[in-house]
Amino acid sequence: MNTPDPHSTADPWQVLGIGQDADDEQIRRAYLEKVKEYPPDRCSDRFQQVRHAYDQLKDPYRRAQHLILGGSPDQPLESLLGETAPARRFVGPGPWLAALRDTGKAR
Repeated sequence: MNTPDPHSTADPWQVLGIGQDADDEQIRRAYLEKVKEYPPDRCSDRFQQVRHAYDQLKDPYRRAQHLILGGSPDQPLESLLGETAPARRFVGPGPWLAALRDTGKAR
């Protein structure tokens, strides 16, 4: 029988049988159910895969990293900062108030 690689790029949500919108409590419950189904003394390979999936999803940073980068999160999330558009400079309420005065809505 071909045993699964515990560090494979399998979808951790699929391994635990939950959706990507699951919260921390749902992830923990799914993990506990899978541990009962695949105890480490009888199904060590499957247990390792379940444990690896839980390790990826229990930490919010790693969960976000896996969601954003996909199955091979080798790249830190901070590396994506250069790929986004630069933030706009805050100019204060002046332009907004001027625009309201021009429309007659500001006093």
